[in-house]
Amino acid sequence: MTDKGHAGLTWASITADEVQRHPNMMARDLHKLVVQACLGGDHLLEDKSRFCESLEKEWDAMPENSPPKDAIQRIHPSGTVARLHLASCKAVGLSQRDVSRLLLEQPLKEGRMEALQWAWAMVVQGARFGEIPFVHDELVRILPDEAVTHHSAQYGPASYRILNNLRHGTTKELLCRLGILC
Repeated sequence: MTDKGHAGLTWASITADEVQRHPNMMARDLHKLVVQACLGGDHLLEDKSRFCESLEKEWDAMPENSPPKDAIQRIHPSGTVARLHLASCKAVGLSQRDVSRLLLEQPLKEGRMEALQWAWAMVVQGARFGEIPFVHDELVRILPDEAVTHHSAQYGPASYRILNNLRHGTTKELLCRLGILC
């Protein structure tokens, strides 16, 4: 496949990492991952006060003693788009305020539908050739621009936010200062 990006990331390797984290995930969960990778978290950042309220509720509901995992999960072959896992941030002592500041100060991704369509085609092709562990016919039935909802019940617990560009100056600087990425 021709989707090789940052440090050898491919849609196949990104999917393998996601399946390892959530072995019971469904095709719709994979679609959500690709949509987030291509379009970012812009829709959540439109209403900053709602974004902060939602994050605060989720943060407060998380247990204090969650086992630390990698805080950053790269979800695009470019290596620039990632999920920031909140439980990992909390486990290493970051405050909800620090995480909110980081997320609110990031630039919008301003993703393009063409990029999403291409990426989804790569994922579907990967499934067809056995590189992505999903049934090809199931993925074909999902249109790239279909509305994305919450994760499936089979996916399991998920608590993260999207980082639109790990290489952006302010984002990179804050991630470094918070000890997440240097």
